[in-house]
Amino acid sequence: MRISENHGMTEPLPSDLSAYAGLCELRLVGVDMDGTLLDDQKRFPPKLDELLDELDSRGIVFAPASGRQVWTLLDMFPNRPGMTVIAENGAIVMKDGVEVSSSPLDHETVSRAIDLVRAEVKAGRNAGLLLCGKQFAYIERHDEPFTSQVDPYYHRVLKVSDQHEVVAKMESDAIDDDVIKLAVLDLEEVTPIAEKTLGLFADTHQFAISGLNWADLQLRGVDKGRALRALQEAIGVSPAQTAAFGDFHNDLSMLAQAEWSFAMANAHADVIEAARFVAPSNNEDGVGQVLRTLLNG
Repeated sequence: MRISENHGMTEPLPSDLSAYAGLCELRLVGVDMDGTLLDDQKRFPPKLDELLDELDSRGIVFAPASGRQVWTLLDMFPNRPGMTVIAENGAIVMKDGVEVSSSPLDHETVSRAIDLVRAEVKAGRNAGLLLCGKQFAYIERHDEPFTSQVDPYYHRVLKVSDQHEVVAKMESDAIDDDVIKLAVLDLEEVTPIAEKTLGLFADTHQFAISGLNWADLQLRGVDKGRALRALQEAIGVSPAQTAAFGDFHNDLSMLAQAEWSFAMANAHADVIEAARFVAPSNNEDGVGQVLRTLLNG
């Protein structure tokens, strides 16, 4: 056992999968990105393309699952047109360029959030609001310090002068898009502004502080597990034919939807306890090691 760089905990030994080698009839694999598929330097594991080719040849759907924008996820796999992705922490699922499921927010909540964040920014918070749509993320703040923090996670961004105007155009169908998530980015520390803005909707919506600088708001019940279930239904796959890999709390619902559930060795203790198996760490290509064993022995 060693100390996990991600969570400061001892890592358990990976599960012995020899009894299942070559006997697992997988048809769907849901994989978290940060801390799971990507190593600590945000790099893909070696020979990932070869593994994805093998999964394709066997008719197994590989679905990255992340809080990133759908277009950002697709851009991360440029040689995989039509790839299946679970984006915005489950708020939208796409397969072969077609939407499988999505969970838009009501416009009243979006409009109230715009006003609340504007008031906090006017009062001095170094922050801004993103309207995370299916097609684009819409931002009112256009300066480089802000956009440089947005760009890694949102590859399709529209800089607008008035987010209320965007909402009005969505309502009139002048803009063919829906807001599926609200995100506040504070360049200093997000908790103070989050509690005064998106946090006010926590009783009716799903609110989360998702890092030092980010907070999110979605429909209640939207998560990776719900998205994975929608994907299973769309392609006719059961939990017994599904594997899922994750490392943190926002992966728990996805693991619960798969009989072949794997916590990474570097995962939070709660995830390790919830999962059926433990995979080697994200820095050891744990996802690849497990899938190659299950497929080929």
